Amino acid sequence: MNQSVRSSHDTRSAAARPFNTHMHRVIEPVLALPSGSAVLDIGCGDGAVGRWLAGRGRHHVLGIDLDLPDRAATGGRRPLPDGGSLELRKADLADIPQQRRYDGVLLLGVLHYAGSADGVRRMLAAADALGTPDAPLALSWICDEVPLTYEEAYLPGRGLVEAVLADLGRTATTAWSREVTHAHGGSPEHDHRIVYGSWQRP
Repeated sequence: MNQSVRSSHDTRSAAARPFNTHMHRVIEPVLALPSGSAVLDIGCGDGAVGRWLAGRGRHHVLGIDLDLPDRAATGGRRPLPDGGSLELRKADLADIPQQRRYDGVLLLGVLHYAGSADGVRRMLAAADALGTPDAPLALSWICDEVPLTYEEAYLPGRGLVEAVLADLGRTATTAWSREVTHAHGGSPEHDHRIVYGSWQRP
């Protein structure tokens, strides 16, 4: 990975970011959008990435997650002191009105919840439909290319995801992968390949 990839907004140390260097790099195209851009963070977790983007990029970020902790929900759109705003809502992708369009869309670490190849196609199509024609779609997902010792989730292959994105008229502006070895949820130590990338229309 090119360690020199930095945002023009990024004048503070990496410690100021609530995520790793790979995640920072994959959201660069969204961070670089003009201040005041509307951003949708699908599967936002506790909202750390969306909160950082809203504050640093001065974007208006809506984060949704079916498992959003109650303590993280904002109860509506909250303006931030330096511009931008943040709304964190317990919701599903299907709950977002299709007539609204976002200048950037994040789909980070959630494709394995799609459950099947058809589910991946539906999820990517729904995320794509919520973006403006020029919106970057930033993705990260656990890929099936590294053998696992358990089968708790559907792990979509890179070929499948890239084919679906191509069918949607998107091409990768940047894409790479990294391998991690870890254990979680009582499972034995195992390998994951995580793919990162940003896709836009030419």
